[in-house]
Amino acid sequence: MPNSEVGSPSTLCLPTAPSMSYLYMADDFDANGNFISTGGLSGDGFDPVSSTGSERVPNINQIDWDDPSLYIMPLTNDEIAALTKDIAATNIPTIPELPTPPARTPSPQPSPTEAVDIAATYIPTIPELPTPSARTPSPQPSPTEAEVPDTIVEIPESIREANTSSWAARNPTRAIIRPRTPPPRLTDAQKASRKIKRDQRLERTKNLHDAVAEYLNAQKTKIEALSRAHHVTPKHINDIIGSQTHYRTSRKSQLINALVHAKAKEMNADRPAGSRYSLAELREMVAADPETKGLTRQEKEGYIAALEEHRQKKVVSVRANNLAAARDVVATTDRIMKELDDLRVRTGVYGTLFVVRGHINDTIQSAMHGTDNSEDFWEDVYEHPMADFLRQYEQWACTQNQNLNEHDSLEAVRKQVRRLILQGLVAVTGKKDIVMNYNNYETSVIETYGVRLVGWPHGVKFTSPSNIGTVGDIRKLRDALKARTCYWTVLSPAEVKAHASELDTRRSAGEVVRKPRKKRSDAGVPRKRKDGSSAGRANKENHRPLKRAKKNPAQLQEGPKSAEFVESSDEEEGDE
Repeated sequence: MPNSEVGSPSTLCLPTAPSMSYLYMADDFDANGNFISTGGLSGDGFDPVSSTGSERVPNINQIDWDDPSLYIMPLTNDEIAALTKDIAATNIPTIPELPTPPARTPSPQPSPTEAVDIAATYIPTIPELPTPSARTPSPQPSPTEAEVPDTIVEIPESIREANTSSWAARNPTRAIIRPRTPPPRLTDAQKASRKIKRDQRLERTKNLHDAVAEYLNAQKTKIEALSRAHHVTPKHINDIIGSQTHYRTSRKSQLINALVHAKAKEMNADRPAGSRYSLAELREMVAADPETKGLTRQEKEGYIAALEEHRQKKVVSVRANNLAAARDVVATTDRIMKELDDLRVRTGVYGTLFVVRGHINDTIQSAMHGTDNSEDFWEDVYEHPMADFLRQYEQWACTQNQNLNEHDSLEAVRKQVRRLILQGLVAVTGKKDIVMNYNNYETSVIETYGVRLVGWPHGVKFTSPSNIGTVGDIRKLRDALKARTCYWTVLSPAEVKAHASELDTRRSAGEVVRKPRKKRSDAGVPRKRKDGSSAGRANKENHRPLKRAKKNPAQLQEGPKSAEFVESSDEEEGDE
C-alpha cells in the first residue's frame, strides 16, 4: 500500500503488530523448556518488524526492552467496535472501506520486498459501517446541499451491543462508583516512621488487653462472691450486667456528619490521594469554622439533604469495573452469611443463600450458604446436591442478559405487580386457587372474602396491571407493594356488613354494581356440552382452572404391561 494512502486523513490508523512466531525457535530451548539461545544477530540492525522469521534473534540480554514496538498488540474486535461506536456517536464522517490491493500473479516464493511491505502495512479488519449517500465533491456546496441537516448514522446491532465487559458497561446511563486512586509509593523514611508508629500501637494494644484481662479476672472473683452472698448463679449476675439489645435501626443523618461531608468536598476535592485530610482533621476544621455556628434551619436541612443524596447515590450506583464488583460481592456476601448464622442461633430459623454472576463476562465467584443442615434438604427432597442447583441457577442468570433499565421495563414491572398482588391475596385469604378480579373487585373480592387492598397509590387508576400503560405509574405501584404501603387487610364483620349495605343502596338506585360477563359470540347456538364437572366450574370466577394431577412414579403400575414370558410356536409343537 503506498504511503499516501496510509497517511490520508480519511483512513483510520490503528496500532498493528507483526506476528510473534518469529521470536524463538525450537532449538532455543532445552528438553526441560529452559532458554539456552545465544542469538544469531547482534547490534542495532535487528528490526523485528521487517524480519521474515528465517534469521535467528539476538540474545535475550541484547534486546531493547524499551522499544515500544515490542509491546504493541493488535486491537480486538470488541475494542474496534467500541472505537467505531464512538466515531458514529459523534457524527464523524464514516471510515471508508480499505482499498483492495491490486491483484498479483502468485509466485512460489515472494520477494523480500513484498513480504516487508505486507507486514509493515497490515491493519486489522474494521467492520464496515453504513455510509450516507455519496455526493459529488465540489469546491463550494450548493445551497440545497448546505441546507440538508446532518443525519445520525444507524449503528448495527452487533456494534451497539459490543461492550458487555462489565456491569458498568452494560448500564451506561447509571452513575459509577469511582474506584479509589492508589496512594503514591512510600519513601524509606516514611516506611521507617510508620513502622515506629505501628510498633507503638501494638504495644498500647497489648497493654490494654492485659489491663482488660486483669479487670475481668477481678470481676469474675467479685461475681462469684456476689452469687454466694445473694444465693444466685453467676450466670444470672452476668445476664444482668451484660443485658443489651442486638437490634439496631438506621439512624437519621446528623448535622455534624453533614457538615463534615461538606467540608470534605471543599478541602479534599483537588488534593491527590495520600495527601487528603483525615476525618479527625475535618472534624477539627468544622468545630473551628465560625460559619457553622449560626446556621438557619433551612441551611441545616440543606446540608443534611446533600448528605442523604450522596449516601443514596452511593447505594444505587454501579461499580466501575469487574474487580471492584467482585470485591463488593465478597464483602457483602460474607456479612450476609454471618447475619444468617447469628439469626439461626437467636431464632432457630433455616436459611439458604445463592449468589451467582449475572453475565458471562463478570468475574464474580458464585457462592452458596445454608444455615445448620440446610444443605441436606436438597438431597433429601430433590435427590441432588445443593451445588447442582447453584450451577443451574448461574446458567439461567447468565442467559437473562438484562441491565437495570431492562429489568424495569413496562412488561417486567407489570409481571412483578401481578405476582405481588396475587401473593398478598393468597396469603390473606388462605386460598391457593384464588385469582384477582379487577372488574368485579367490590363484589367478587371484598364482599365474598371480606378483604380489601388498601394504600393504592394516588393518581394511579385501579385496574389490572396489564391496562396501566405508563412506566412511571406501574413502578409507583410496584414500589408501594414492596414497601408495604399498599397491602391486603382483613375486614371486620361490621365493615363487611356496611359494605354489603352500600352495595344494596347502589343497586336500588339503579347503578350496575356487578359488571356482566362478556357474551359469547356463539350465544344461542346449540353446541355439544362437556362433562358436568367442567360446566359447574364455569361460573366460578375466582378459581383457577384445574390441572391434571401428575401421578407419582410410585403409583404407576410396576408389573409389565404384557405377559412377561411369551412361548414360541416351536415350543408348543415340542410339548405336543
